[in-house]
Amino acid sequence: MFLIPKYQSLTLASVLMFFSSCSKEGCTDPVAENYDADAKNDDGNCEYILGCMDESSIAYNSLATKDDGSCVYLENTKRSLVFKATGTWCPPCGDWGAQYVSNIYNDFSGSAEVIGLHSNDDFSVDIGYNLLSILNNSAVPSFYLGLNPMGNAGYGNVSNLISTELSSPNQVSMAVSYTVIDDSMNIKVQSSLENQFIGDNCYLAIYIMEDGQIAPQEVSGIGTVSDYVHSHILRTEANGSTFGVPISFTNGINNTEITTPLAPNSIWTHENLYVIAVIWKQNGNSYDFINLRR
Repeated sequence: MFLIPKYQSLTLASVLMFFSSCSKEGCTDPVAENYDADAKNDDGNCEYILGCMDESSIAYNSLATKDDGSCVYLENTKRSLVFKATGTWCPPCGDWGAQYVSNIYNDFSGSAEVIGLHSNDDFSVDIGYNLLSILNNSAVPSFYLGLNPMGNAGYGNVSNLISTELSSPNQVSMAVSYTVIDDSMNIKVQSSLENQFIGDNCYLAIYIMEDGQIAPQEVSGIGTVSDYVHSHILRTEANGSTFGVPISFTNGINNTEITTPLAPNSIWTHENLYVIAVIWKQNGNSYDFINLRR
């Protein structure tokens, strides 16, 4: 039997340990959650907390270790708000009413938002009924620019009214950020006064919306479409108030943050939720639309 001398055995073990140390793989980025100080070769499996890392953004996440492009900033852009009175039982709502909505998003992409106000169906909510009552709605589908009826003169009239509003000076710049955790949504809204707008008697409404709900819809000339995809559904207002809550501006800026509960994911599909933040200005017993940000 051939025996390795003791000193040779120790030397061999040292060499093996040396090469093992030199070739150890793992995460070599010190800011990663799974950083391995002993790793020499990065294995591409570093794990990070994703989020906005710019402190000037309202979406800033102090825990983030890698920027995910989610930072948002104030935009000095005028936008339009369109309410649509609708219902799953209403054939024209699923026909030309739906086409109007599609046209609005095609023609005014990023500049106009539609909020669907359902009545007498499974998507009906108290905030929607309150708005329909204030709008004095008596027919569906009907469209409103803010709280003003858009009439029945066809889509061309709807388009002209939106274009006219978008040509007016913007009075409030806005930024919106939100995250969904379990059955709650954290929402941050930043607003900044523009063009010498005073900002008195302003309210901030945070409407929680949902896209992509599949439910039957009556459609003119077709009948019941069982797999109809419903979008722009008003689910609630974050504070439970039709026009939101009063806000004030300090040095021309308002920062609002709220965490609001959500219905279970089996009722509202959380990944399809989004926020439309709206600035209203109280004008006697009514409210004037100022601006919005999605």
